[in-house]
Amino acid sequence: MKKLEIVLFSESAQFLSVTKKSLEVYNVNVKRCINNLDDIKRYISKKSEIFIVQIPSKDKEHSNDIIDFFYEAKLNWICVGENSNVNFLAMTKGSIANIILSQKPTSTEYKAFIKKLISTMNNLREISSVVNADYEKNHKENLFDKVIVIGASTGGTEAVQTILKSLEKNVPPIVIAIHMPPGFTRIYANRLNEICNMYVKEAEDGDVLKYGVVYIAPGDYHTRILKKNKTLFISCKKEKKVNGHMPSVDVLFDSAAKNLGAKALAVILTGMGRDGALGILNIKNKGGFTIGQDKDSCVVYGMPKAANEIGGVNIQAPLGDIAKIIMDNI
Repeated sequence: MKKLEIVLFSESAQFLSVTKKSLEVYNVNVKRCINNLDDIKRYISKKSEIFIVQIPSKDKEHSNDIIDFFYEAKLNWICVGENSNVNFLAMTKGSIANIILSQKPTSTEYKAFIKKLISTMNNLREISSVVNADYEKNHKENLFDKVIVIGASTGGTEAVQTILKSLEKNVPPIVIAIHMPPGFTRIYANRLNEICNMYVKEAEDGDVLKYGVVYIAPGDYHTRILKKNKTLFISCKKEKKVNGHMPSVDVLFDSAAKNLGAKALAVILTGMGRDGALGILNIKNKGGFTIGQDKDSCVVYGMPKAANEIGGVNIQAPLGDIAKIIMDNI
């Protein structure tokens, strides 16, 4: 399994020294320690590196500057914050994991922190191994047997979580559109990433689809699956609302029907209105397999009902059965 390359960032020399020594006991490759923001800005990283970033607590504005830098630089980083407020902000700014550690931890607290850090990195290593091995070895041209698309609205955050937690980590790419406002989709994706087997992220314009990765459509952007030179990738564009929503489930599903055809597996979950009904019918008509959540397990039986009434779903199923149906049909 491929080793992760770690870069430590903290303005505390003690944190850098103790953390580096502690991680090396676990055979973690600490490539570099950096202790100020100017140096980190000059540092050119590779995409494979993971930054462990301790956020100082005394100067809120300076702390925000550090968080904003890692967000804008699109680096892979783990936030080490003194409290949940710091970690919550980091979560909204793209941190892939968040760990609480006081500025002056006891020996017991520090040991617990290191164990949590090792556990987090092991999860990242497993995700990296699955994604890279499956993608590079078997899918050099981005040719997937299936791509999963999911749409939901009211009650959908819990429904999606139920499904994802029951899926295996090496599933085909999953692209999800939920009616959520901007900002909250990133928080939601980060929360799912901490509890699911797969790597879950907020989708970004240009993301190439990969095995074992779940892409959550960002709020206020329509998300589509596009294809160019046999490569499947994501488009996120700010446009007019469709069916009163952006992201719209119909927009995602229509793109899947057009660019995936029979390779699309679509799921329409609990939600008010009709968004996604025509799109899932389009997928079914192109030979894709379609699933609708049944009435009894829905918070609001609107979108799945509309899809079923026009013949858009191959099967209606209780929420608790949908993950197994997905696994049986990919």
